[in-house]
Amino acid sequence: MIAYIKGAIVHKDTKQVIVDVNGIGYAVDVAPRVVTGLPPIGETVTFYTHYYQNRENKITLYGFTSMDARKVFELALTVSGVGPALAQNIVSRLSPAQFQRAVQHADTTTLMRVPRLSKEIAQVIVTKLKRNINKIKLEDEPDTEKSATPDIEVIQILVNLGASELEAEQAVEKAQKVLGGSAKRDNLVKQALRYIRS
Repeated sequence: MIAYIKGAIVHKDTKQVIVDVNGIGYAVDVAPRVVTGLPPIGETVTFYTHYYQNRENKITLYGFTSMDARKVFELALTVSGVGPALAQNIVSRLSPAQFQRAVQHADTTTLMRVPRLSKEIAQVIVTKLKRNINKIKLEDEPDTEKSATPDIEVIQILVNLGASELEAEQAVEKAQKVLGGSAKRDNLVKQALRYIRS
């Protein structure tokens, strides 16, 4: 119904952004991780959107910063037991390439990094989507460094030091891009701490 919207940000909080499109304000539900990467209020943003209506006829417009993320969201919704909140968690925690790889290789450990995604649901996702996951044609070429799975143990160390899980994961991803996939764990921790403290 609404493929995408483009307009100025007039308000944003942890889970929702209001975008002004020619004088009409659209409330778009987005993942917290998306909000942290948005430009300041007043700047222009584009969201690829999914129009969702639940059983109580409540309408929600979900927004994504890439078509690939929307594809993963919509594919996840086809799995029994996965609603829009969990599908959004998937898109927030895993890149499209990471999700595609996890399903291809039946990597339930990676899938279980998503908040509120249990081992049982991870197994259902693999069973349901493994045959069709290769049909997803990602618009962006997979970037091995960008889509590398963040080191879970380093994330946990940072969480133990007081960082939120989201802050820790974003910091580790940045550290891995700088230091490369062969970096030692101690060096990753030191580098990641710089991003959290900055």
